[in-house]
Order: sequence, then C-alpha cells, then structure tokens
Amino acid sequence: MSSTLVVQSTRQSILDLLDELPPESLTVVETFVRFLREQAQQGKPVVAAPDLAELPHFRHPTISMPASSLDKWMDLVPQGYEGDALADTEALYDEV
Repeated sequence: MSSTLVVQSTRQSILDLLDELPPESLTVVETFVRFLREQAQQGKPVVAAPDLAELPHFRHPTISMPASSLDKWMDLVPQGYEGDALADTEALYDEV
C-alpha cells in the first residue's frame, strides 16, 4: 500500500471517529490537532507511546513474600530512636 493511500485511509478513519464524537469533545480534538501542528512547525517530532502489549509484563517486581519477611526490619534502627513523631514535632515549635 502506498504512503498516499495510507494517509488517505488514516484521514478517513479520523473523520469517521470525529463523526461519532459528541459535539463538546470536538474542542478537545481541535486543541490537540493545533498542538500537533505547532510541534510540526517547530520541527519537533511526535513520538507515539509504545504499545502496552509490546512491553514486558515484568516491569515491576511481583515476587510475593511471606509476612514473616518483615521481621528483619524490626530492629533496623537501634534502641533510643523510638518515640512519638507528632509530639517531637510539636516540641520543636514550642521552643520557638
């Protein structure tokens, strides 16, 4: 398929979608199109976001751990640092 046919087909698809939009949405579309035109006039390329289906599904760690694994965090801070954060903060303001 030639690039001219692709462009014409894409434009027709956009027009078909516009016909289905409620009238109040058209101002949003107009703003977006003006933004794209401005970017093109400034020579800034428009980069499409990657398709989520193409991204690996393991982007975030999802290894489940038992609740007991939190026990090792209990004594992370040495003794003497426990307290009431709200009371400590209020005490700072009392000194002023």
